[in-house]
Amino acid sequence: MTGNSAFHNSVNYRSVVIHASGEEVTDPEERMRALRATVEHVVAGRWQDVRAPNEEELRRTMVVRVPLAEASAKLRSGDPIEEPEDLSMPCWAGTLPVKLSFGEPTGDSYLASDTEVPDYLVDYDRVRRC
Repeated sequence: MTGNSAFHNSVNYRSVVIHASGEEVTDPEERMRALRATVEHVVAGRWQDVRAPNEEELRRTMVVRVPLAEASAKLRSGDPIEEPEDLSMPCWAGTLPVKLSFGEPTGDSYLASDTEVPDYLVDYDRVRRC
């Protein structure tokens, strides 16, 4: 966002701060549930399509439980704040939006050419999922 004065140039943002101490998850069933939940949170339906982690992958992956002791979130949106005496200035002021969007899924170089894109990736929209 740009305001009429240098002082009031700002950005809209989202921010989360968490204060906590993590604890390693060692129970095999709980670890697998956590890994599945993570994959499914990002792309619902993906876990059933992929190979589950093997023993070596599980050995090399740490799962951490983070109980929230303290957390805060902030969101900034809207127009720049302006001083009344700056409103008549002949310079442009407003918001330049930034958007996060997903493009078309692109298969990797090893993918068989007749492999179809799964339904959960067609028109994928993270915001709609959440």
